[in-house]
Amino acid sequence: MDEALEYDAIVQNYWKFLYTNWPIIDRVKHHRTEIAVVNNIDSIKTFVLNRLGAIPVFFFLTVIFGTRAYSCPYRNVEKGVMLLYVLVKGVSLSDMAQYIPKTSFHTIHKEFYMYNPAALNRLLTTMLSEMFSTLKSRHLAAERNPDPFKNVTLNLDGHDSRVIYVNADKASMYSYKLKKSGFRVQVCTDMNNMVLFVSAPAPCKDYNDGTMLLRMGIQNKIHKLDCVALDGGYNLFIGKLLDSADELQYENFCYPIRKMRGIVLTEEEKTYNEIFGSFRSRIESYFGEMQSTFTKFSHTVVNKVAEKETFGVQYKLACLLMNIKRFVALRNIPTEQHHMLWLQDGFDYPSNTEQETMYTLPNIKVKLSQSQDYLPHVKLSLTWLFPYKQEPLMMTWH
Repeated sequence: MDEALEYDAIVQNYWKFLYTNWPIIDRVKHHRTEIAVVNNIDSIKTFVLNRLGAIPVFFFLTVIFGTRAYSCPYRNVEKGVMLLYVLVKGVSLSDMAQYIPKTSFHTIHKEFYMYNPAALNRLLTTMLSEMFSTLKSRHLAAERNPDPFKNVTLNLDGHDSRVIYVNADKASMYSYKLKKSGFRVQVCTDMNNMVLFVSAPAPCKDYNDGTMLLRMGIQNKIHKLDCVALDGGYNLFIGKLLDSADELQYENFCYPIRKMRGIVLTEEEKTYNEIFGSFRSRIESYFGEMQSTFTKFSHTVVNKVAEKETFGVQYKLACLLMNIKRFVALRNIPTEQHHMLWLQDGFDYPSNTEQETMYTLPNIKVKLSQSQDYLPHVKLSLTWLFPYKQEPLMMTWH
């Protein structure tokens, strides 16, 4: 009960977007007034829905993407959905030419990720750390851990993704895990596999896990009552990390027992390491789930990036949307009608000239019947009277 109350408080404080209207956005004026058609937009929407669910997409479109109008004569909602499609499908910018001209999608992509990348990165960082977990919720969740790890509140591990970019130093990017060039990030999750902290990406060969642990400053992010589970590649760096941590001690970190040269581990130590390895596998399961949801970060897709910072923002965005998807399932948060309006044919953000708009939903039932993973308890009506009276959301957080 205490854990449920703690999550209810998180929802009350940080999930107000569930009950907000779609933001008002006036379209950018173009040389022509008609709206251009995105080829196969229905299939794009259905694919994104199947991978993420309605609420994560609604969150992205209303809170993160829906802060202003974007160039090119397409509906702004559809522009946002296409950006999500690139992440979940793992296609390149050039591959999007089958839906809209390559130059148009490149413009939309650049305007979103490069308009104010530092502010976007800060926003995603703050949301990850606040929206899904508190110290109390972490300790309550840790009570379900196996003995002797009921004090462990966090997991941390590195994740490699295949990456190439112009003038890249391929030798410095070589990943021994992937046998290819790539970036590595450090990901810290709680016991519910909610990502709370993500490091900046770095070339795989030049930055091992321990070096990146120091670089990400995890000691400045966790509480003195947290305990982080690490694999054996990190423990040689903990002493150096503690040199810059006033309130943390070795007890804030948990790791396998290291075999000393010439000394055989006892049966008790072997058992401890086996249980620890099984316990630590939950973060590996998270990486597997993320890769199956966001094909862009699977080991089969090569990310062609112009800026390392853009890759980092995309990775954090994927983690944030995964968190929302998982939290919705964890708390059984119902999907309301306005969360699904982006699925309607021709739907776009309302403009200032619209105070009240009647939206009919003739095709959503058909689309949901095509969606294999969609929540079964969604209730629909054929029409939805929806008042738009709010100001556009700005890139701020509570």
